[in-house]
Amino acid sequence: MFKKSVVTMLTLCAFPSLASTIGIVGAMDVEVEALLPKIENQQVTKVGSHTFYTGTIEGKEVVVTQSGVGKVNAAVATTLLIQSFGVDQLIFTGIAGASEPKLEPLDVVVSTSLVQHDVDLTMFGKPKGELSGYEDRHFYADKNLQKYAFDASVAVLGKERVYQGIIASGDQFIANKEIVTGIYKEFNAMAVEMEGAALGQVADAFHVPYVVIRTISDKADGSAEMVYSELKKATADNSANITLNMLKRM
Repeated sequence: MFKKSVVTMLTLCAFPSLASTIGIVGAMDVEVEALLPKIENQQVTKVGSHTFYTGTIEGKEVVVTQSGVGKVNAAVATTLLIQSFGVDQLIFTGIAGASEPKLEPLDVVVSTSLVQHDVDLTMFGKPKGELSGYEDRHFYADKNLQKYAFDASVAVLGKERVYQGIIASGDQFIANKEIVTGIYKEFNAMAVEMEGAALGQVADAFHVPYVVIRTISDKADGSAEMVYSELKKATADNSANITLNMLKRM
């Protein structure tokens, strides 16, 4: 168990910004709980319904938080990390379903870009996934963070299990072969999940570099109920180990 050294309740603007701080986000408790005992000089801060754990890991100033599932939760947590805690780099870590057919459970995808597969403004002449006011449907991950994430993933799992590519986000748990095939064909996405593109959109708006690292938990094709439950803990632990290795390199 990790030690909660300080607990405070704050409003959005009450926390002073921190310089050179890395925000680390996971959607579910299992995706961040392995990181919490690693935080030295840990302090616990609550902003609204979100809890943030600040301190250092591998000598780096970090803020770790569980966003909750879905794009709105991810956007809220990301905005708070940037505005209340002054993070200047973001890592989203966790699990995802495979949309690229060659991917298997426990493989890792490091994001090159994120798309929102459930955005549809095609009636207004926009390609699927592109929002009004944007000229591209992709939110691009930072190349330096991509390299750190890729190298860390290879160190943990071996090169044959690590990929780089597009990750698709939407407010749906995808467990249907026809739907996941459609997402793969439309966006050339390697993995599907429910938060990454929302973090990417907020990070883009605030000009904060980010990367999303997803360990595959299932094939997103109907076998999810069995495989997802069996592998959720193992995949989340892989993600935590990759994040720790990444922090050593940064």
